[in-house]
Amino acid sequence: MTKTYRRTTVAVVLAALLASIALGSALAASSGPPGRWTQITKQHNGPRTNLGLARSKDGTLHVFWAGPNRAPYTAIQDTPISRAGAVGKPRPVVAGWSGVNTPTAVTAANGSIHVVISGQKTNSTTDPFAGLNEAVGPGSWKLGARAFGNSSITVASNADVHSGVLKSGELVSVWQSAAALLFQVGVDPSTQPKNITPQGDPGVNPVLAVDQRSGDVIIAYHGASSGSNFFRRIHQSLGAPQTMALSKGDAPSIAARAGGGVYSAYTPDGSRVLLLRYGGGPKSVPVPKGTRVLTAGVAAGPEGRLWVFYGNELETYVTRTSKAVSGFEPVQTLESPKSAQYFRLEGEGSAGPLDLFVNLTVDGRAKDGSYHQQVWPALSLSASKKTVGNKVQITARVTDAGDAVAGARVSGLPGGSKTTDAKGSVVVTLPVSKRTLALTATKPGYVAATGKVSL
Repeated sequence: MTKTYRRTTVAVVLAALLASIALGSALAASSGPPGRWTQITKQHNGPRTNLGLARSKDGTLHVFWAGPNRAPYTAIQDTPISRAGAVGKPRPVVAGWSGVNTPTAVTAANGSIHVVISGQKTNSTTDPFAGLNEAVGPGSWKLGARAFGNSSITVASNADVHSGVLKSGELVSVWQSAAALLFQVGVDPSTQPKNITPQGDPGVNPVLAVDQRSGDVIIAYHGASSGSNFFRRIHQSLGAPQTMALSKGDAPSIAARAGGGVYSAYTPDGSRVLLLRYGGGPKSVPVPKGTRVLTAGVAAGPEGRLWVFYGNELETYVTRTSKAVSGFEPVQTLESPKSAQYFRLEGEGSAGPLDLFVNLTVDGRAKDGSYHQQVWPALSLSASKKTVGNKVQITARVTDAGDAVAGARVSGLPGGSKTTDAKGSVVVTLPVSKRTLALTATKPGYVAATGKVSL
């Protein structure tokens, strides 16, 4: 007989963590406590991408946003978030411009961060910065001498841009300017952008991901006429749009999985969530019964895993896939920040934990904006028993979305805590009795799993 124990609420997880700490099994300093939302930006931007997210060599997540307060925006801010989830003070990338729009950001192979800014420094028609600008950092930001993409930007400070890094190290960018959808490889001002506007169905709210295995650049966008969302390969060759079946959200999400594949997550009907691979079929994401889903998103994690998140103005839900995207961790339930309107979810999970952001209207004033919370991956604990004569053999197994977790500590066993082997297992043999064992599995960087097994 095998029993599996999972925790699906933050309250339960915190209780298990506090119990394990009391027993002396503290988590590593790199894991910050969940359960607290911190405001990052100062105004909601609706369903489209609101932030540029890029992680530096030291593990710091840099969050780039247009500010400093409400529109019209005149500066791009950089808010650092530590590996432990601590939010730092924002610093300007550019400031005092005539106008800027929401930026995008990527990390290059050498660890440098490239921020692409749709902006205009002055109102002059000869302003060399009118268009898409590349700032390279972090720390001291170096701005290119001239903007690129400006030959096709109707309003230089209002292009909705998203970027990625090719295997060659070059930037590739896609943006919406007026009714046109355009892309460009590199940041050379003399390069003419390519017009990839779908015929009869203009694309809006584009996002981009680079499949580092194939080298393909895939975008996702919303069809302004059809109301559907689409994938499309735009490099190394231009492919036909691929409809995301039943997807009707205004602004899709996208993530390139480590090891290959580009994915989007969305709700087809407000009650289910699908994880769809470009060129493949959808996979159902676990959703608690009765959940109302307003929006969903996806972010890449380490080892080929994907974070999937969705929710509404009351609750936000998070899960993570196995390395092969064949299974899911227990769904964690977070209380959403109190709000009047609940918009886009965004996330960055490359360091292990998920840095999650939700964009909200709260009071129509200073409390509107994007809020951050760090979420840890969740363990699962199963226990089975086998009676042999007057002995009982207990096997406790610790997994992460079905993948074995070596080095996890299982407490509550007679004789003290034991550590899981390469198969994620701990095996003990005990005399048959009427006792029930309360087990807890912990590992630094994870939320705990608990359960009981009778001898």
